[in-house]
Amino acid sequence: MTKPIPPVPDPAPQGSTTDVGSDLYWRLRRDVMDGRFPPDSPLMETALSGEYGVSRTPMREALALLEHDGLLERAQRGFRVRSGTAEDVVEIYEARIALEAEATASAALRATELDLARLRRQHEVVVEAASQDGGESTARAASFRFHELLWQAGHNATITELLVRLTARLRIYDSGPPSPFGGIEPLHDEHDAILSALHDHDPDRAGAAARAHLRRSLEQRINVLIRQDGGGSP
Repeated sequence: MTKPIPPVPDPAPQGSTTDVGSDLYWRLRRDVMDGRFPPDSPLMETALSGEYGVSRTPMREALALLEHDGLLERAQRGFRVRSGTAEDVVEIYEARIALEAEATASAALRATELDLARLRRQHEVVVEAASQDGGESTARAASFRFHELLWQAGHNATITELLVRLTARLRIYDSGPPSPFGGIEPLHDEHDAILSALHDHDPDRAGAAARAHLRRSLEQRINVLIRQDGGGSP
């Protein structure tokens, strides 16, 4: 049986020198990403140390690293989960579009046959999930995994690290309802366009296909943000 391909690893914490500190960093980061801490609730070193069963020193280091990642910010008492405006969401998404288009263009030149096989299979998983009743959340997770594999296929560790950080910030900033797929057919066609360009080793077409795909997603996100702001249907 083929072993599952692991997700793109998050960037390693800078400055953590102990196993306890590293493990705590990942635990705390996962809890922040999963929305365990409300945006306005204080994250206090002493209370968290007791909750996680560690001393204050590794907790202090983990909190500082998450602040460095842009996931936490200093508050009057300790830290809090960083919040962003609608404009922040749009700006970060635009940066993601630029980087992911570059990663996809790079993948057209550098992707291996194994990279391409993984991407094709993951696209099949997205389509299968989206065609099932109630499978939207599964399809969203599968679609994001498609993008992670696309970053990997570009074989540029710096771009991948930046994309991991940007999408992490988007996840905690963007607390509203997810943007709709806009139908499975456009998603299917857009993934097909990306895969076709990669197969043909055409970086210009690959980058343009990724940019168009993400631009449509951003437009859907903007429509949702407008409605949340009380602007009504666009």
